[in-house]
Amino acid sequence: MIGTGGARELAPCLEGLTKLKKLSMESNLIGNAGLNAIAKALKANISLRELYLYNNELTCDGVFDLADCLENKKNLITLGVEYNHIRSRGCNRLLEPLRKLPKLERIFLN
Repeated sequence: MIGTGGARELAPCLEGLTKLKKLSMESNLIGNAGLNAIAKALKANISLRELYLYNNELTCDGVFDLADCLENKKNLITLGVEYNHIRSRGCNRLLEPLRKLPKLERIFLN
């Protein structure tokens, strides 16, 4: 478990990985602040195909940052955000950019 601090430390490393295709950060309890750092770092990555963020204590506020990040992820096939506290408001915000992703096949929500 890397927690919020670990996610913030990892984020600068992710910025340069523009060809990264899969990021699996499940059960790391990164919280909204950690997700904010990761989402900003992945903003320029257009190669990402799979993103797994389940069980990270994310809420609606964190998902808003994620939604902004996903807007240019035209190659995203799978998004896993189950076992978080996203609620309907967060889901609605998340679905806005996801509707525009042509290759998206799987979304995991619980």
